[in-house]
Amino acid sequence: MKSNFDKTFKMLDNYYSNLFIKYGNSVKTSQQSSRATQKKRMEILTNDISFTKKDKILDFGCGTGFFLNFIKKKKNFHGYYYGCDISKKIIDFNKKRNKDPKVFFFCKNILKSNLSISYDYIFINGTFNNKTRNNYSWMKEILNLLFLKTKKKIIFNNLSKYVDYKDKNLFYADPLVIFDFCKKKLSKNVSIDHSYFIKKNVIPFEFTTTVSKKSK
Repeated sequence: MKSNFDKTFKMLDNYYSNLFIKYGNSVKTSQQSSRATQKKRMEILTNDISFTKKDKILDFGCGTGFFLNFIKKKKNFHGYYYGCDISKKIIDFNKKRNKDPKVFFFCKNILKSNLSISYDYIFINGTFNNKTRNNYSWMKEILNLLFLKTKKKIIFNNLSKYVDYKDKNLFYADPLVIFDFCKKKLSKNVSIDHSYFIKKNVIPFEFTTTVSKKSK
């Protein structure tokens, strides 16, 4: 079954590697419109979280690692950061400039090679937005595997189908489908926020899902 997604990973690898070749360490490499909107998404992803020095987090689909800079400045993060991306070009770039012994970058297709450790929090920002031929099945498979490696929470965002304009190259998810899957297959503790504004005077066009492990 996992081999069914090889073409999806290859397509995404080529797409983001080419963006990196073209734009380098830019917000455009992450396919986002501006630093301001990128930061806003990261604020939403981390809104209710207070990190400890022992926390291990996984930034899945990390791109050039801006999320690390954000949480260090805005959330006083001093834990262990792991950035995973499908593009080897991007990961090699990150490794060359990283000097922090608590920061790790790696390139991996997790559907073919399992994650070796578990993480307190897993964040996924924009990774599910590109249109593929198997968006829901690919995303669900990823979430299943990542949640097994989550100690506290997995938090991810999607573009919403409740919009007045759709880009033909992007995937707009149904929040009801996402909620139903997470509630039935991952955890009883699920919340979705579809109320926030990324751009002023623009209707909410995306949503963020938080799936938590059960409290002991």
